Amino acid sequence: MLWLLLRRHLRTAWGTALVLALVTVLAAGAATAATRAIAEMRSEQVTYATEQLSPQRRDVSSRAAVVPGGGVSATDAAPTEPATAPTVPPEPRWAEFLDGMVRLRDDRPQPLRDVLGEPSFAVSSRETTTEQVPGSGIQIPQVVMRATARMTEDLRLVEGEWPVATPVLTGFNGPEGDEPVQVVLSRSAAETLGWELGGTYAVDVWKFPPLRVVGLTEPVDPDASAWYHQPFGRDAQLGTTPSGATIATAAVYVYPAMIGSLAFRGAKTELWYPVAVEGIESDEVAALADQVRGLTHETLDVLPGDPVTLQGRTSLSDVLDGLMRERVTTDAVLAVLVVGPLGALGAVMVLAARLVVERRRSALAVLLARGATGTRLRMLTAAEGLVVTLPAAVVGVLLGLLVRPGAVTGTQVVWAAAAALAPAAAAAAVTVPRALRGQRRDLAPGAGGRRRRTAELAVIGLAALAVVLLARRGVVGGAGYGGVDPLVAATPLLVAVAAALVAVRVVPLVARGLERLLSRRRDLVPFLGAARATRAPAGGVVPALALVLAVSVGASSAVLLSTVDAGVARQAHVQLGADLRVSGPALSPEDVAALRRVDGVAGVATTARVLETGRLTGPDGRSRPVQVLAVDAAGLATVQDGVPEAPPGVAALARPAADGALPLLALRVPDVAAGTAGLVLDLQDETADVVVAGATDQVPGVSDAPATVVLDAGILAGPLDMATEPHTALVALEDGADPAQVTAALRAVVPRATVDDRTTVAAALLDSPAARGIATGARVSVALSGGLVALTVALTLVLAAPDRERLLAVLRSMGLRRGETRGLVAWEVAPWALGALVVGGLVGAAVPALLRARVDLTSLTGGGPQPALAVDPVLVVAGVAGFVVTVVVGAGLAAVVGRRGATPERLREAAE
Repeated sequence: MLWLLLRRHLRTAWGTALVLALVTVLAAGAATAATRAIAEMRSEQVTYATEQLSPQRRDVSSRAAVVPGGGVSATDAAPTEPATAPTVPPEPRWAEFLDGMVRLRDDRPQPLRDVLGEPSFAVSSRETTTEQVPGSGIQIPQVVMRATARMTEDLRLVEGEWPVATPVLTGFNGPEGDEPVQVVLSRSAAETLGWELGGTYAVDVWKFPPLRVVGLTEPVDPDASAWYHQPFGRDAQLGTTPSGATIATAAVYVYPAMIGSLAFRGAKTELWYPVAVEGIESDEVAALADQVRGLTHETLDVLPGDPVTLQGRTSLSDVLDGLMRERVTTDAVLAVLVVGPLGALGAVMVLAARLVVERRRSALAVLLARGATGTRLRMLTAAEGLVVTLPAAVVGVLLGLLVRPGAVTGTQVVWAAAAALAPAAAAAAVTVPRALRGQRRDLAPGAGGRRRRTAELAVIGLAALAVVLLARRGVVGGAGYGGVDPLVAATPLLVAVAAALVAVRVVPLVARGLERLLSRRRDLVPFLGAARATRAPAGGVVPALALVLAVSVGASSAVLLSTVDAGVARQAHVQLGADLRVSGPALSPEDVAALRRVDGVAGVATTARVLETGRLTGPDGRSRPVQVLAVDAAGLATVQDGVPEAPPGVAALARPAADGALPLLALRVPDVAAGTAGLVLDLQDETADVVVAGATDQVPGVSDAPATVVLDAGILAGPLDMATEPHTALVALEDGADPAQVTAALRAVVPRATVDDRTTVAAALLDSPAARGIATGARVSVALSGGLVALTVALTLVLAAPDRERLLAVLRSMGLRRGETRGLVAWEVAPWALGALVVGGLVGAAVPALLRARVDLTSLTGGGPQPALAVDPVLVVAGVAGFVVTVVVGAGLAAVVGRRGATPERLREAAE
């Protein structure tokens, strides 16, 4: 019997089943894709954050001042007398030591064990000067002698052979001998030093044996983190002395047994484990941070009895802790972007379930009259819903996996099951036996009764309580890494539901007022439309709830997106310091003059670093180390007019004080405030009395480093006779200038320089997976809200279609015109649509404001102060226009269908 009824219902009213299936497909597909996208975003954020660290800070490393491996095997006899002749050094126990490092890694718990890569270590000597090669251009060649546990794995021999041990005598002052020590070095380093394969080069140390190049190498993987732990090993490093002499430092690799003698009393050993967090799930981050912290707080014996121990150090745990703090922000924003659409989608599911029940009203009424119980009727509608929604949920999951490929997870299965069960449960819930007989809703027993008022007051009270609690305690992370705060997830939905319930109470009151006002008019449509809005509304609690939720989701998502974009744009302006920034090689006065002549350039200001460390001494004799920067003060004041957080009074740096003291700007210098006098600035061989013209936390585009002082370049070149060589220029654009054209012109003036604008800097700030994911989620949420609005309007009009068609049939027989038909249909949905637009817009603005007050959004904007709420007028106009078009098109289509349904059959139904 049940199966026959199901077959009949599905065959005779397949349209309603299709609507229910489409809603289920949308819910299951969106849940599947969103679950995958959020999981991928979280994992990618872990990788992204750790990759911002240099390998020296990311890898787990340890240092020692002795050579590991014990020098000789435990079974070898120790010499009883000091050596008097050169001998070949004994083999160190490096293989055993490396095995010990591997065991230490394998003893670590998961996920730390998988994060730590293959260990290695290297022993290096101090920098040692070697003989100068004529014609090389290097006045001071230096080498670091090094041996590594994985030399043949890190380096590829391209010419010659690998080094072997040679006899050496280790005296009181270090190694002695005439026989050359065999070494290999990279081909690029050899070209820099001017060394050749087979050449022998003296070391500028008394009695130190010379070095013979027996092989040239190249790195197996030039990008491997091993080269960050082996400086100068991949390429030679160039530098200059204060006198202008060129220094080149390169690493030469020796046989492991030789390093103990060659690095006598100067050995530096570095152990390291490469760190790679790819594949680490977001829920493993908290455990990983604790395990890394535990490793860095231990001193571990690598080889029993060996003096070199592992005292791990890394910044990885700090980054992971930062990720967990940032995750609170990300989860709070995601909760707003996800929970709202889920609530609106749930309301749409209830609407679709009501449509199914309405289309089955006559059949269900017959079954009820023949003795069917309410439970049996609910089972029938639930079974019909499951027959439709279960296959639809599978299709939705497949579509979601098509958008976001990957293995099916338990979370996705749970969401898909909820998407399949919810419509069936909603259909069973709205199958109320006493509602199967048609009657006016305003005269229905129990309408607006005590239970409804109690439930509404309870929801409004819960929403108010949630807002108060969130405002008082703020947002907290859940258990582990990034658990969602339930209060943050529930508050936006509760506020939207409470607002919808208020709208349901207010809209009929407004409609009744309009009804009385319009009753004096002679035309029928306005009065009848206002009357039907209260006596036979196409809306009600569920459609109003769906509309308010959909509009509030779109509005809140748009406001959040605009706020983050505005915050990023502001922070990009602060980091850039002007409209454009030119940085790279030294800028000559001719280059700066050429930059000023470019069309569209309103001003140029140069900045230069004078000293890494100067000394600022106060009247109390206390001396503070400071960095010293030189700027074009007058130009900087011009180009930073309107730049956020630009300090005032920069132009005053170009004017010495009356007593001859030089004005400076202090950036986070301890115990130094604006107006502080009696200070003396020591710049190498020059000293000057200075006065603090201002104190600030940063100069946009110039520096935000602590303990920094900024002076005018002209004053430094005048009284102090210190010329500066700027490497950065901040550029302001004229009004109406095209940034792209000016950028191209600036690059033509200084081809080797890098020119950044606010767009590129903002793109870099938004490059993190979390920021990109939030932006994408906001856009998808806006688009989804538009789709839900359209679906809600359509379902609402379809639900009211039978009553509307009967009414229009009667009115058409009495002479109702076509234009008046459209007006009646518009009156069915317009009051509720207008109420949803107003209330949803207010909720959409209130939720981001509440979120901003309690959530630190600076992790999404790249730092700086908390961004102010921003509303993009283009998005607002587009959203309102889309909403109006949706309502108008829906009403128009319903009017067309209503005219077609004005048949004699409808007249007979109305008479009955």
